[in-house]
Amino acid sequence: MKTQSNLSVYFRLLRPQTAAMLSSILLVSALVMGQRDIFLLFILFIIGLFSHFFGYVLNDYADIEIDKKSKDLKEKPLVSGIIPKQHAAFIVIFSAIVGFTLTIVVFRSVYSFLILGIAGILGGSYNLYGKKIPGSEILVSAGLSFYCIFGASTVSLNIPNTIYIIAILFFIDSVFMHVVQGGIKDADHDFLEKAKNITTLWGVKVKNGKLIIPKSYIAFSFFLKFLFLFFVILLGIQPGLNIWGSNQYLVQIFVILLLIMVFFLTYKFLYIKTFDRSKIKRLYAGINSAALALIFIMLIPIIEFEYIAFLLFLPITWYMICNKLLYGKALEPQV
Repeated sequence: MKTQSNLSVYFRLLRPQTAAMLSSILLVSALVMGQRDIFLLFILFIIGLFSHFFGYVLNDYADIEIDKKSKDLKEKPLVSGIIPKQHAAFIVIFSAIVGFTLTIVVFRSVYSFLILGIAGILGGSYNLYGKKIPGSEILVSAGLSFYCIFGASTVSLNIPNTIYIIAILFFIDSVFMHVVQGGIKDADHDFLEKAKNITTLWGVKVKNGKLIIPKSYIAFSFFLKFLFLFFVILLGIQPGLNIWGSNQYLVQIFVILLLIMVFFLTYKFLYIKTFDRSKIKRLYAGINSAALALIFIMLIPIIEFEYIAFLLFLPITWYMICNKLLYGKALEPQV
């Protein structure tokens, strides 16, 4: 590893490049509920950042021994030993304290506090036991849905169906991200370590540099995307949106184009023949960005365009800037 400042190494441990994506989920659910107070939205953004730090540092802490099996991950801060495990544990605890403290002090809602706690427990359980308990990817995906509901609960507990449908979309997308994308990305060392996740148990593995993906696994992956499509259609007919039955042709065009992009990139992702972590990570980023943009654009009828533009601009720009600063490549972090 090249000589670098301690601060840079700690930032790599936090994996800030995707932190704005979780914050955006909290923001969009609050905006759907009518929240327009910039200060309160900013606090939600901060809670999202620290929730992200909590989850990813805990994940790296739990996976040190497994990650050591991959030559591609030898430079990760905890794997290389540059950052002591005790420091990572402190970051996890501190991040949780910041999130819960801001929630109770600023929003003064016991219910929001409890919902955030459920989200944290679900996500934390996956990070600790994700490679040991089959199907634990469902836990972190459910946790993401609770983060969405948490953002809405800071405005009102009278939560409409639109929020629940958005939460389900994030759930499905997260299952795909952790089971399919994350599973394939880590297939080289997860298989060697005999990790008990869905991907490894299904038979996905790397043999002599070739990525082997069973057809039934590919079918399951596309099932998730078609389930995502179903709830996209359902979201579009909710009161206040009515995308499919109105003259919102521009929104319709963008949604259809993004859906095509999601399915095309998914196809490319699932039919990679040679295990190429760099290519896998680029397709990973493309699929996630298109899916997130699709959900946000569908909410234009109930959220002012300037907020939607900000939500679209923030995660992608944040992702590229963080990657460029920390890894030298805008679309290829070393994770």
